Amino acid sequence: MDQQSKDQIFQLLSNIEENKKVIPTFSDMCKHPLLWARFSAMKPKEKSEIQECINEYVEMKVKSLWKTKWWQLFQRFYESKNELFWRFRELNENDETASTMEFQTLWKKVAEEMFRLEWILTDRMLKQEKWLDKVLDSFYNIVYAFFPRYNSIE
Repeated sequence: MDQQSKDQIFQLLSNIEENKKVIPTFSDMCKHPLLWARFSAMKPKEKSEIQECINEYVEMKVKSLWKTKWWQLFQRFYESKNELFWRFRELNENDETASTMEFQTLWKKVAEEMFRLEWILTDRMLKQEKWLDKVLDSFYNIVYAFFPRYNSIE
């Protein structure tokens, strides 16, 4: 895939993220109201290239230079539990994978990690109680952006 095509995909991902507050998966791209026909009709090689672009976009997003505590904590999760991050992101692909037992099992691990990070945030923000709700909301907005089916648990 040439750089111009990659840039177009990145721009599309950025637009969807901005509008829906979620970093889309490939199946989300196939459901896009305007582009679904193009993405749905792709050959396996093209799908693989698009998936690589999405993964690259996710990685760039996580490693972006955000200076807030909640971004730093999420980056810590990404770095320390990288395999868990990517596997859970993969299982967030669509509603079918989100209903599997593996999703439920990994969700527990991810949720435990998020609760641990939430505790760290809460501990750091205790003296500034009036901002705590906003900080926690911002943190979970990040979680939902990367894991759009985070709440799809049984």
